[in-house]
Amino acid sequence: MHLNCKRLLAGATIAVAASALTTAQQRPDFSGTWVATKDAPSGIAAATSPVFYERFAMKHTGQKVEFYRPNGNRIWVTTHNLDGTETRIGLPANTCFGQSGQVITTAWDGNAIAYEITGSLSPGNTTPRKVNIKYAFKLPAPDTLVIETTRASATAEPTTVATVYKKSPEPLPTPDSTPKAVAAKATMAQVEWFTGVWSATTASRTTEERWLPAGGGAMLATSRTLLASSGGMVAFEFLCITERDEGLVYTAMPNAVPPTEFVLTKIDADSATFENPAHDFPKMIRYVRKPDGTMEATISGDANRRPTTFVFKKQ
Repeated sequence: MHLNCKRLLAGATIAVAASALTTAQQRPDFSGTWVATKDAPSGIAAATSPVFYERFAMKHTGQKVEFYRPNGNRIWVTTHNLDGTETRIGLPANTCFGQSGQVITTAWDGNAIAYEITGSLSPGNTTPRKVNIKYAFKLPAPDTLVIETTRASATAEPTTVATVYKKSPEPLPTPDSTPKAVAAKATMAQVEWFTGVWSATTASRTTEERWLPAGGGAMLATSRTLLASSGGMVAFEFLCITERDEGLVYTAMPNAVPPTEFVLTKIDADSATFENPAHDFPKMIRYVRKPDGTMEATISGDANRRPTTFVFKKQ
C-alpha cells in the first residue's frame, strides 16, 4: 500500500511536469515588428491613440522578451524576464537632461504577457514613485497583436482600452555595430568635485571651464578659450555629464556643433575617464584631481596624435 502511494505520487508529479512543459511549448511567439492599426478590438473599447507606441518590435525567446522601440534615429532596446521579477529601465532622455526611469514586471498570464509598470523614477532619484499601469499582450492570430491597457485613476474607476497591431514584413532591427566603450557604474555624486570655476593659463591663452553643481541627474558646464594678446575668444564649448543606465555620460558640443557622447569607463575618488572609440578626436577625455588642488584634463585619440593636457586651477 505504501509502495502504491509512492507510485501514485510519482505519477502525479510527472503528469504536472509534463503539463507545464506542454503549456510552455504551446505558448505563442510574440516575435515580430508590430504596427498599430485603426481596427476595433473585440469586446473592448478602442484606444484613441496607440497604447504602446505606433510601431515597435519584439524578440521573444522562451522566458525572455526584448522590446525594440524607436527613439529618434536610434532604437531603444530593453530586456525583460517573463517570471515576474522587477526590471529597472532608463527612459530615453534629450541631450544634457537627466534620465527618468521605470520599474517593470513581466510575466505569463496564460498565453498572454502581463507587462506592468509599478514605479516611476525621476532624474537623479533612486526611490521610485508608485504607479499602476498594466498592459496585456495577446495574440488572437499569428499576424495580429492586441494590447490592452488598464490605468488607475484617482477620480474615476480604472478603464481598459486596447489597440490592434498587425505584423509587418520588415525584419527585426539589427544590433548597432558601432564600436562602444564598456561602461562603468557610477553616480553623479562621484564627480561632484568637478563643481566650480577652473582656469588653465599659458603664455598665449586661457581656457576656462565653469561647472554647475549637479541637479536633476545632470551637471552642466561652459568652456571658453581667450587669447592673452587681445582677450579675444577663439573657442567655446557646452558640456554636460548625465546619469544614464547606472553610469555617466559626458557630452561635448564644441562651438555649438551637434553633441558627441563619451561613456564613463573608469572612475575612482580622484579621476574619471570617458571614452568614445568611434569618434575621430578625441576618443578619450580624462579628468584627474591632483593633491595640490589642481585638475588635469587630458584629451587623446589614436597612437598617431599626441594627447593634450590642460592644468586647471580652481578660482
